[in-house]
Order: sequence, then structure tokens, then C-alpha cells
Amino acid sequence: MKRKGIHKPTIEDAIEISGIEMLHPGGLALTKRTAEVSNVRAGMRILDVSSGRGTQAIYYAKNFNAEVTGVDISEEMVRTATENAEKSGVGDKVIFKLGDSQHLPFENDRFDVVINECAVGIPEDSQKVLDEMVRVVKPGGAVAIHESTWKKSISDIEKNELSERYGTTPLEYDEWIDMLTKAGVREIVTEFEEWSNPEMFWKIRMDRDVDRPSRVLTWPERIQTVYKVYRTYGVKGILKAFKNERVFYRAVLDGKIGYCLFKGIKRNGITS
Repeated sequence: MKRKGIHKPTIEDAIEISGIEMLHPGGLALTKRTAEVSNVRAGMRILDVSSGRGTQAIYYAKNFNAEVTGVDISEEMVRTATENAEKSGVGDKVIFKLGDSQHLPFENDRFDVVINECAVGIPEDSQKVLDEMVRVVKPGGAVAIHESTWKKSISDIEKNELSERYGTTPLEYDEWIDMLTKAGVREIVTEFEEWSNPEMFWKIRMDRDVDRPSRVLTWPERIQTVYKVYRTYGVKGILKAFKNERVFYRAVLDGKIGYCLFKGIKRNGITS
């Protein structure tokens, strides 16, 4: 049985504690690819689900001249994203709204493309998130996600341990496909190996390339993060964070965990 909290602070905990903005695996290179495979074009209405600080939504507006709506459950994130859009000069092309990805505050068939970058698995009901994404996209429109995915068949015990060290739960490739199909998309295309190699998996900084978790933070950032982890979790927490980092990186190197981009087209007649 999985023991809750035994591996805290997880990798995700440490990243959050650091206070440094991080991207998903693949970084902006994957954000660009997501827009490309979704055929995002100028003037399209794009929905960015779980938009966070607005980094991806702003990218779509600036680089693809799209009209973007971001939705996030955090008031602080919505406020910060709005400020970031204004600072980036795209305040007229991007708006951010408060909302739950499991109950999107939009009518049916509204958007040309709906995207969720690395946040389908965060809410309690991932299937509901996908159902809602399909509901609000127009028939024939694209739905795109990318998420952590198991690359090898491993035991449930090892899955639970690695998931807890990571701080999120990857799914099997076929599980993601089945969920997307159930939500109402067809013609699903995927890109797996491209984003699963370690060099791309850890490419999560906007300002520089990273090829392993120990280099995600600069030394000053790392020292600051260790201090913050110590204040929250104590010395044992620091040791646990370092061990989680090593174990998880080994799992990536061993090909147990990867990252996959999925894109599908909404079937005609699907409204929920």
C-alpha cells in the first residue's frame, strides 16, 4: 500500500518551494510543437486550460497571433498571468479567467483549439478534465495535451513509489489514449520518444538549457531552496529531496518514465 507523504518533499514540492518559475518537460520547444500540431493560426480562438502564470498563453499570442483565453483555479495565478500579458504587450490578445478545469466556465463548441500543458493529471478527476476540454472545442477542432507517461511495464509498487517521489502520477500510454477516446476525440496522434529523452525531459527553464535535475537550479538558487526546504521539512527533508532527485532521474535514464504529446480531433455530435 502506498504510504502518503513518506517521500516528501517530492520533486514537485521542491520546485514549488524554490519560488523559481519552471516549465513542463520540453519547455517552450514543446509549447511551440503543441501549437504546430494543433494547427494554431492567426485569429483562432484558443483555450489554455490550467494556464498558471500565463507563460504558454502569452507564447501562443505572441508567436502565432492567436486570440487566447486562459483559465486557472487560482486567483493569484489569474492575477499574475494578466499582469504578465500586459507586460509582454499582448494584453489585447490574451485574457485570463478564474475556473475549475473539471467544470470549465464556457459554453459548448466555443474554441477552435483547446490545450492543456502538463495539468490534466493534477485535479481529482482527469477524465472530467478531458471531457470538459472536448465539450468546449468546436466539432473538428483540436484538443492537445502532454503528460508524464510510463514507458516500461513496471510493478504497481514501483509506480507508486516513483509517483510519490515525483509528486504527480504518470499513466500508461494506452490509458491516456483510452481517456481521450472516451472524451470524444478521434485521429489521435502522439509524439513520445522526442520528449522522453533526458535532455528534453529536463528542459524546464526559460532562460537556459538543462539536461539533468541537479542543474535545474543555479547554485545560488539551489542554496536558497535547500534553506527553504530545511525550514519546512528539516534536515531529513533535505536528504529526502536529494534522494528523490537521484531516484527519479535514474528512472528517466532507465526509460521507465517519459513524456508524451497527444493531439486529437473532436468528433461531430460530441457536446459533453
